[in-house]
Amino acid sequence: MSSTVRVPGELYEALRQIRLSLESQYQSAAPTVQDMVSIALKRFINDWENSDKKTQLLDELLEHRKLARSNMGKRQSNGGEEKAK
Repeated sequence: MSSTVRVPGELYEALRQIRLSLESQYQSAAPTVQDMVSIALKRFINDWENSDKKTQLLDELLEHRKLARSNMGKRQSNGGEEKAK
């Protein structure tokens, strides 16, 4: 079953820039953003299955989740502060 995955804007823009840089060299054979995401996910799964890399990957995941959760409140409060000004 396939699913849609959200990617932060800055990551998507970086992937789009990579695609554009490859498009001039490879034309229609250039990898799409979807191709790049698929390769990245395959590498993630390989790293997860590698016990040497799994601990580091888990640490990165937990840190990313921690930062994402801490930023969730900031977005709401920042928006409220800007409206109040």
